[in-house]
Amino acid sequence: MNPDITTRFFAVCAILLAVHAGSVDQAAVHANESDPSGHPGSLQAVTQKPDLSPLSNSAKTDIKRVGESVDVSDNVGGAIALVSGEESIVAETAAEVLEEKQVEVAAELRIAMMQEKLEAEETGEASKLPTADASRVDLLKQIDVVIAQQQSATSSSEDHAAQVDALKSTLTRLADGVLDEQPPYSIIFLDGLKESVRNAKTKLASVDASVISARSAADTAKQTADERAKTLRQLREKEKAGTAKIDTVELAELEQKLAEEMLVLKRQQLSVEEANQVIAKLHVEIDERKVAIIGDVVVFTKGDLDDKIDDLDLLEVKLKEQVVRLQNELQFAERRWLSARQEADSTPNAGPELIEKVDSLKISQMSIQLELDLINPRLQRLPVLKKAWERRFLVVAGKAQRKERNQWADETEQQIDQIIQDRRSRQFKLDELRVSQSTLDAKIDAVGSENGQVKRWLQLKRDAFDKQSEMLNRSLSVLDSSERTLDRLKTQIDGEPSRTLAELAEDSWTQATNIWNYELTEIDQTSLTVGKICSSVLMLFFGFLLARGISAWLGRRLPKWGVDEAAADAIESLSFYALLVTLGLTALRYANVPLTVFTFLGGAIAIGIGFGSQNILNNFISGLILLAERPIKVGDLIKIGDTHGNVMKIGARSTQIRTGDNQDIIVPNSSFLENEVTNLTRRDDRQRTSITIGVAYGSDLDAVLRLLARAASEQSGVLERPKPMVWFNDFGDNALVFQVHFWVQAKNLTQMRMIETGVRLKIDAMFREANIVIAFPQRDLHIQSPKPLEFRLVTSDPGDCDSHSKVA
Repeated sequence: MNPDITTRFFAVCAILLAVHAGSVDQAAVHANESDPSGHPGSLQAVTQKPDLSPLSNSAKTDIKRVGESVDVSDNVGGAIALVSGEESIVAETAAEVLEEKQVEVAAELRIAMMQEKLEAEETGEASKLPTADASRVDLLKQIDVVIAQQQSATSSSEDHAAQVDALKSTLTRLADGVLDEQPPYSIIFLDGLKESVRNAKTKLASVDASVISARSAADTAKQTADERAKTLRQLREKEKAGTAKIDTVELAELEQKLAEEMLVLKRQQLSVEEANQVIAKLHVEIDERKVAIIGDVVVFTKGDLDDKIDDLDLLEVKLKEQVVRLQNELQFAERRWLSARQEADSTPNAGPELIEKVDSLKISQMSIQLELDLINPRLQRLPVLKKAWERRFLVVAGKAQRKERNQWADETEQQIDQIIQDRRSRQFKLDELRVSQSTLDAKIDAVGSENGQVKRWLQLKRDAFDKQSEMLNRSLSVLDSSERTLDRLKTQIDGEPSRTLAELAEDSWTQATNIWNYELTEIDQTSLTVGKICSSVLMLFFGFLLARGISAWLGRRLPKWGVDEAAADAIESLSFYALLVTLGLTALRYANVPLTVFTFLGGAIAIGIGFGSQNILNNFISGLILLAERPIKVGDLIKIGDTHGNVMKIGARSTQIRTGDNQDIIVPNSSFLENEVTNLTRRDDRQRTSITIGVAYGSDLDAVLRLLARAASEQSGVLERPKPMVWFNDFGDNALVFQVHFWVQAKNLTQMRMIETGVRLKIDAMFREANIVIAFPQRDLHIQSPKPLEFRLVTSDPGDCDSHSKVA
């Protein structure tokens, strides 16, 4: 080994270790001994880019010279070998291996960049020719990018492997002939599966082409790698002979390394495309097996048809809204273009900026017009698609006659031909647009940076072309979807048997149809048929059930939403009547029954109500007034006449009241409006009650007042506010009369009586403890007799002593 080179090499290592603390996070330096030909070993370092500003010029020169003498591709053909098979690709592109290679290349790139920087400092900026250091940096950057792509391809391969396993598992489950969905299967579901099969086959064809392209790219990469290896061998032979420079050999080694890494990447990409091919084949097989499992267990219900018609109706609404919006935008765009054109016409020698502005605004206007031109035919095609679904439903249901099927088949064929013509026309427009885009791109590239405004208008024109291209591609997809819908109808028609329905069934259906459409009478140029009457009756019946169900549901749900029970009951009743009337009128409207049919009947009913049903109507209207004004409501404690009770229900004709004896009293609604009614709990459930008690003369009155107030306050159910009050009412004949008043919260008489009972018990107990006597009535007996009364004392045992008598 040359001593001078060795000295410089170890000097550079010492310098790098010296700056380790300031700018290097991690370093590993290794130098191999020279081979017999004098070719140096390789230098590998894992470092951050060091700051060379503290180094002297001589040290920088040493670094440069050592870098020039170091072989940075010692591992070419070793660790990064050519991959010949899938197992080698997997081993070579493992995450750890790729990370190792990326770290190695990053270290070499840092050294090369330092060498390039030193070379630039020494030679100055005068030389603009590419140097060996700059080429080395470019090659290392390319290698680094390729290794990053290898890491991405490795991740994709892992994802594809998991996806393949999942699809194989699905295919295994389908081998039993059972789907996740339960039969019978909807025809919409079958259409979706067939569409999935079609898309999967299309994707498979695309993937097959991608596999061929990837295989060709891998072969090309292999040839390039072989050529680079051949060139490197020749350069090494010339180096030994002294006719080739070391820099040239080093660059050739990096080029070979880049070619080998590119070969690994291309083989990875081929493996990924082959995995995509397997996945696409599995998708096709899975969807085809699902279609085979479904077989003929397919139904086309009226609900499926209604869903499709609803979807088309919704799409029609959206498209019409879009048309209105585009028309407004078109008017605005036209005004902008006219304004710009007038400006250009009025400006002598208008510059390219103004010309391009006018042209760009015209293209934008044309884009909006194109979108309108694409939407309007789509709107016109929506009724055709609706009719196609309706006809398909009739064909599947077997309700289409042979003559109708033949006519439908011809019309469908014409509609498909029209779609094909539209597609061809739009494809021509798309091809013309691509030519315009290519011409415009060339024009944009030719415009210099000094013409910023011109370039801006050209770019806006390019954006408008892109928008037109996107709209045309989207319209082609819509045409494909419409064509597939018509194709399904044609296939369904062609697959139907040639024979018609049985004569008996056909005659029966015809007869039933005639009866259903039989005209009973005509009112205001409107036929009143049997079908309309039956439909109205059925709708009224189901409307009644629906109104009752909805109102009952509201009655149950409203209290849970914070509405009090009385209000919920009123809302339930009112909603029932409102829904009943609304659904009744809707039923008549649905059946096309004119309301004038009830003119005569309404007059007769009015006369009958006026004479014979006035009480019923009176009570019904009174019930509505009670529900609206709510002078009483469900749960209120009321007194009407001598009856106390709680309101349980306010009906259409009468109100139900439940007394404290659990007896239900039915009161006509008009009685609450015509008679005086006391509502004890109208505003709230608080009620004031009182207990009257008499104590004996001579009692401690202060103690009586205190104990009465205490007894009321301590009783549960007695409200603290307002406080209980005790009044000394009177000096009675036999007692001092007191009365304690207190407030309670009670919804019925039973609760009130229980609280009063509790207060009385507490009063009795407290008076006993305080030795206060509750007075009771006393009477003085005066006996008037003309002679003294005779008293006789009788012992309990007659044998003990004789009876004695005493005369008063």
